[in-house]
Amino acid sequence: MVILTAPTTLLEVLCNPPVVQRPVIMPDFFVDHFVIGESLDAFIEGLRRLAQQGGGNLIGTRHMLRRGGNSVNTASALLRLGADPVLIVKTSAQGLSLLRALVDPNLDLSHVKATGALSSTVSIELNYEDRRVNLMVSDSGSARDFSIRDLTDYDVGAIREAGLVALLCLNHNADPAQLANDLFSLVRSESQAMTFMDIGDPSGRPDILHPLLRNVLAEGLVDILSINENEIVWLARAMGRDLSWQSDDATLRMTGDDISEELGVRIDLHTRGFVSTHWNGEAVQVDTFPVEPQVTCGAGDAWNAGDIYGYLLRLEVSDRLMLANAVAALYVSSSDATHPTREEIIEFLTGR
Repeated sequence: MVILTAPTTLLEVLCNPPVVQRPVIMPDFFVDHFVIGESLDAFIEGLRRLAQQGGGNLIGTRHMLRRGGNSVNTASALLRLGADPVLIVKTSAQGLSLLRALVDPNLDLSHVKATGALSSTVSIELNYEDRRVNLMVSDSGSARDFSIRDLTDYDVGAIREAGLVALLCLNHNADPAQLANDLFSLVRSESQAMTFMDIGDPSGRPDILHPLLRNVLAEGLVDILSINENEIVWLARAMGRDLSWQSDDATLRMTGDDISEELGVRIDLHTRGFVSTHWNGEAVQVDTFPVEPQVTCGAGDAWNAGDIYGYLLRLEVSDRLMLANAVAALYVSSSDATHPTREEIIEFLTGR
């Protein structure tokens, strides 16, 4: 175990956490089928060989079936931390049965709708150019058509009592700007909750960014925008900035400052080497923890869970970022995609 130092305040809060208001997390559930191999080149060559011979079976990979989707993964991680999230997602009757089998039995599924279609992803985890990469192939299912019309009075009641409402996985939705505008307008009118958004990877649908910028972010409906190093480049380009995919850390931090100031939204930027919060002309940065990754799919969800819990705990900014980093580090270094408990985070931070 690497001995790490953590602020006393963070450890004190984690050892004796207050009861926090429930976060509401929506709108997606995916069944994730992990395919875990070694080298991307070897994997592709194996598939090519099978195709050339007319088909066959590629063996030598490890497989896992796990609960997936940004919302379910984030809610599952929050539950392990000791929060009690409200999960609002839509799936099929089969999907609900799978969800019950794949998540902690203590996770509240009373807001899950079984009136839609199953969403599923094959997540291929391989080594490529000295880093672990995650390649996803997805069927969007009901993550595509979720809308404000899916919310019941029971759901709206939970939103009224929430401490934070998080809308995730917008890259799969057919009309993400409309969904985000409708939901966060509802939150603003019915609740005192913080609004938290993670668009997801827009590389397959860059056209969604301009409506989100114009109709959601520029309207002041989002308090916190969580974003990674690739997504901030997409967002910056949509805002007319000529940002390179190979931008260095200093450029990414400066871009976080600029976007936060222009949109009036707090930017929580998470990258492989550092994380930072940008708000009101100021930025706070914390380095990530050096761990050997075993899985990468869901790392952003784990980080978001730690970030959200930090907001609900009203931690100082640096403490919140360190907590989110610890949650993500323990998740990616686990061999079976397990989210850490609060006790495991305390042990990790104190080096016991």
